Amino acid sequence: MQILQKIKGVANRAVSSFFNSGIGRTFALLFCSILCFAGEAMASSKGAAGFTKATTEVSSYQTPVSNLMKAIAAVIALVGAFNVYFKMQNGDQDVKKTIMLTIGGCVSFIALSEALPLFFK
Repeated sequence: MQILQKIKGVANRAVSSFFNSGIGRTFALLFCSILCFAGEAMASSKGAAGFTKATTEVSSYQTPVSNLMKAIAAVIALVGAFNVYFKMQNGDQDVKKTIMLTIGGCVSFIALSEALPLFFK
């Protein structure tokens, strides 16, 4: 255990004397700058490819998502129609409100599904 501590102490003194010298500081600065520039060069080349790949992946989902939104609008229309029918049978007073909410939900989903491709142009 004492041998390891002696080796550690000698190594620490050698490293500190190297980095306290002028050439050691220059070497450390050069190493850090090369590391930063190399990392930045790799990030810029791979970043553009990554953004391009992500754009094509997201654009490939536009048709299925548009169809899904139209299917959700159809479900809203069916559920809303049954809801309106049952409210009319029970004599509730807010039938018009339910009709307007159902139509509004259907129109908004259809409009959003048609506007979705415009975001990817």
